[in-house]
Amino acid sequence: MRLHAPVSFRPLPFRPRWPACLLAAALTLGGCGIAPTEVRDQGRPPVISYSPTWVTVYLLRDGRLEPASIPVGSDSAKDIINTLFRAGKQPPKKGLSSALNEFSHYDTETTRYSDTPQRNDPGGKLGYRLNVIITGEGEISRAGLAQITCTIRQNKQESIWSVEVTRLFPGTPASLGEHTCFEYRDLAAKGVRLPP
Repeated sequence: MRLHAPVSFRPLPFRPRWPACLLAAALTLGGCGIAPTEVRDQGRPPVISYSPTWVTVYLLRDGRLEPASIPVGSDSAKDIINTLFRAGKQPPKKGLSSALNEFSHYDTETTRYSDTPQRNDPGGKLGYRLNVIITGEGEISRAGLAQITCTIRQNKQESIWSVEVTRLFPGTPASLGEHTCFEYRDLAAKGVRLPP
């Protein structure tokens, strides 16, 4: 039987690892090379402010036209008419009412209008006719037509020269004529000056 000589273990020479540890620590603290900064207050965050547009709608007090200011999302003809119909159901002032509560606003259409026979004349003064399309049972009263016409003319005097109202349904569609606010001056409340 042969015995082997005992195996001796020799430790490896000691190599200091602290430079590698210091390098790793420096990289960890330094990140990507950007020095950390303190939190700075840059003022208030941006805020979107909304300021509504105000329009004048004509409602009725004792059967007479009286103006009321109402906020709207935009001053487009469609938004103005929608506001008029909505204001009649929830009047902004006590004692106001509307002749339009049995009707609904369906749509508005704008067509070019000219006071001269030559429509293609570039020097001619051009304006627009607004066709307000409504729906609802029964006949719309003269006061209801005045409310629509004068509300549009009050807010769109420069561009809309006349207002045509059309009842679409139920029944057969019917034009209720083309109007200006001037023809309803007898319906103005005392002290109220209507637009042309």
